[in-house]
Amino acid sequence: VGCFGLCLVSLRDVAPPWLALALGNAASIWSLGLIWLGCLAFENEGRTAAYPVAIAGGVVWLMLFAIPSFADDLPLRLLVASGLYSTYSFLIVYVLWRGHGREPLPARVLAIAAFGLHGVAYVIRIPLQFVEPAHVVNGNAPPWLGIMTFGFVAQGLTGALAIFAMVHERMSRRYKHASEIDFLTSIFNRRAFLAAITTDRAVAGGREEGGILALVDADHFKSINDTHGHAAGDAALVALAGILSDCAPKEAIVGRVGGEEFGIYLPPEVASADADILHRLRRAVREKAIGYGHGELRLTVSIGAVVLPEGQFELSAALAAADRALYASKRAGRDCLSFAALEQSVGTAQVQAHGAESGIEIGMSPRSAA
Repeated sequence: VGCFGLCLVSLRDVAPPWLALALGNAASIWSLGLIWLGCLAFENEGRTAAYPVAIAGGVVWLMLFAIPSFADDLPLRLLVASGLYSTYSFLIVYVLWRGHGREPLPARVLAIAAFGLHGVAYVIRIPLQFVEPAHVVNGNAPPWLGIMTFGFVAQGLTGALAIFAMVHERMSRRYKHASEIDFLTSIFNRRAFLAAITTDRAVAGGREEGGILALVDADHFKSINDTHGHAAGDAALVALAGILSDCAPKEAIVGRVGGEEFGIYLPPEVASADADILHRLRRAVREKAIGYGHGELRLTVSIGAVVLPEGQFELSAALAAADRALYASKRAGRDCLSFAALEQSVGTAQVQAHGAESGIEIGMSPRSAA
């Protein structure tokens, strides 16, 4: 619609005024109104009451142009057109700016700048009309009119491209989010969890000794599904993910690695600052009442962990060691925390298990297990 209007306006020297100037400018104004509606849709804001506002500018312009004294007065036409163009440009900026806080997108900033400059330029054009009136004499107009006309075209194209880029960025983010986030628990899925650990360990050629990789498994989870139904099982998994995410330090990485099994990675500085983190997580799960439907249930978890060495290592070996420690926790009576040695994960790993109440201890300490 905007291109159609621009084409009509460009024919003002050969086409009838009602076609080139009246309909051409009306279409250009309508194009901004449509972009505003599109931005409202992009931000998921209501549009029902906005439709009349979007078309009102073009309609007002056509009604005024039907008045001969207005159609013959170039300065007055410029003032009215500038007011209408700037109003819609600022409406677009306002909608995009409100959405920027919810969803910051690089292209959104470009769109805000393009339409903001578009509106400001039209505002500036109003006083310029009094400084040097835009009378066309022998096909010539003041230099500022030509410069601004070129600027308006450039800003319009930039704004349109920025909006298309916003849509592309949103879709890319959503696809990336869908590929990394577990659909049920809204935390990292297995692939993203392991990738995040790899990225963290790659910093400065590898972390120092002392990081911890832990696997957390919901105890007797099958009985929850069998007794209370799969909806209760899903509620338990969502609640468990929430507890782990809320109780773990912000530097920790939490993910769902499969079924009722979750993973936690504690960087060395976090693990060394608080040796009781995993115990607190286990106790927090046990003490939390999980609501579902009209009832509630209690959940405990078994945790298997491995202290990671300095530098690079095979993540699959660390997972195998943590998995072995997890099964040691299950054998020790569940609701336990166990540590395994990384270098012995393929063979017969020695394990330390801490019982929930009885304080069972088997094998080596967490530090020596590294």
